[in-house]
This record gives sequence, structure tokens and C-alpha cells, in this order.
Amino acid sequence: MADKQPLNATFFAFRKRDRAVLLPATLAYAAIALVVFGVFAYLNWQAVVDYFNWTMTMGQNAEKADPSDPSAVFGAMMPPASVMSLGPAYFLFMIVAYLLFASYEAACLRWMIRGESKGLFGLTLDADTLRVYFTYWLWFFLVIAFYIVIAIVMIGVGAGVAIGAQGNPDAAGPMGLAIFGLVVALFAALIYFAVRFAPAAATSIAKRRFAFFDAWTVTKGRFWALFGSFLLLFLMYFVGIIVLSLIMGVAMGVSMAGQMQAATEPQTPQEAFAMFASPSVWIPMAICYGLMIVGAFVFYVALFGVNARAALAALEEGKIKAE
Repeated sequence: MADKQPLNATFFAFRKRDRAVLLPATLAYAAIALVVFGVFAYLNWQAVVDYFNWTMTMGQNAEKADPSDPSAVFGAMMPPASVMSLGPAYFLFMIVAYLLFASYEAACLRWMIRGESKGLFGLTLDADTLRVYFTYWLWFFLVIAFYIVIAIVMIGVGAGVAIGAQGNPDAAGPMGLAIFGLVVALFAALIYFAVRFAPAAATSIAKRRFAFFDAWTVTKGRFWALFGSFLLLFLMYFVGIIVLSLIMGVAMGVSMAGQMQAATEPQTPQEAFAMFASPSVWIPMAICYGLMIVGAFVFYVALFGVNARAALAALEEGKIKAE
């Protein structure tokens, strides 16, 4: 086994390589995803329009309902039937969307770990894509299981605190602190296991077989290096989103304030849509949302790079072997 080497994973995805693969793969994925979303919206256009109308009138409808009748208030806030019937189509759309994203992640990981590119700009429905896709499903079920465990523990502890406080009111304070400590411990455990298994998809690409739990071996002795990389990337992305949101909010506020001074406040969804359709409103929104999307792609590729670097280091050190 080779000596342990520095990870230096934070910006691994952006290291100079012999040719560009990540950018073409990203552009191809974005184009295909846009087409898939467009087809979904076209086939369900009336439901999409009804959804936006419902979101903009839900509050007004609830105010008009009799407040003494909870069922009337609840009924006024319910989405229209067309939106409710969108469920099966949306479920199918999400399956396709996640399969497409799995193909994108597999393309990035395959290039960064194995130096391979195939298919349409790296995108292809192959074994690597399916390995990444089933990694998503395993993550999904593990997260559900984790939250079920948390719920059981919290209900049990909460019941114990309630019973203990009845017999000794002075114990409520220390028991409350104990619950707080338990919540912190559970949150820390979630972070720990999330980091230890973060390179699960990358490990499967590196080993050329589904190897979710081998990520534990990949990250052995690497927790703090990986945690630091993830934390730095999340902070950079979070700050970027806040800055863009503030810029967009100020630009929209100034524009809409000017429009509302020149006209009356919109009373219908159509009037509200007309206000948002003004170039002085939608152009700043489009620019900021476009920058957010670009930032999201950079963020995701950076995360792929951190995981790829961890798996590649494990290969080089002999922790895991390609099969």
C-alpha cells in the first residue's frame, strides 16, 4: 500500500487536463435537461398555468373563506384538480430527470477518475450511469431510515422528559439541555456519516462495480480533509446565492415600486403576470437566475471533484482496486 498523500480535493475538478470534457458534458446535460423540462411543461401546460395561478391567489382565497370553518379555509387553499392530477406525470419526470443527472455525474466522475469519455459529450446510459443512479436510491432510503430512527429516539426521550418533569419540575431544565445535546449529537452523526459515504458514487466508478459501502474504506483517515472541502464549497455557494438574491431583490423592488407608482396594485394573476413580464423586472431576474444556475453547476462539479479525488487517492494508495 502506498503512503498516504495529501488530498487537496477542494478544487480538484478544475485542475488543467489534456482536454476539456467537463464543460461540454455540462452544456450537453443542461441542453438535454432543458428539452426534457420543456416537453414536460408542454404536455402539462394547463396544469402548470393553473399551478402558478393557484400560488398567486391562494392567500386571497383563504382570506375570503369563513375563518370559523376550518374546512372552508383548507378547501380554499387546495390546488385545482389539474394540479392534483399532475402527480403521476411529475413522478415520471423526476425519474427521467434523476437518471439524466446520474448520467451527467457519471460522465464527470469517469473523466476525473479514469480519464475516459464516451457517448454524447460524455453522457451515456451505461453501467456507470446505473451505478450512480442506484446510489441515489440507496441514499434516499438511508436518509429515510435515519429520520425514522431520529423520530423514534426523540419521541422516546420526549416522553421520558415529560414523565420525569411531572414528578420533579426542577428537572425540566437539565432534561431540556439533555435533549438539546442529543439533537446536536444526532446532527453531528448525520454529518459524519454523510461525509464518510459522500464518495459512494465515485467509489463505484473507480471500482467499476456498485460499491456504495466501500466508500467507508475510501474515506478512512480522510474525514477532516473532506469535511473541510465540503464546508468551504458550501460556504462559497451559500454566500454567492445570498449576494445574487440581494441584487435581484433590490433590482426587482426598485422596478416594481416604479411601476406601482405609475399604476394601481395588481388585483388579478393576469395583472401580476403583466407586471413581471416588464423588461425592467424580468431582465434582472433572468440575469440573476442565470448566474445562479451557472453557480449551481460549478458547485456540483466541484463536489464531484472532491469525491473523485477521494476515490482516486484510494486507488493510488491501494485501499481499493478497480475490477
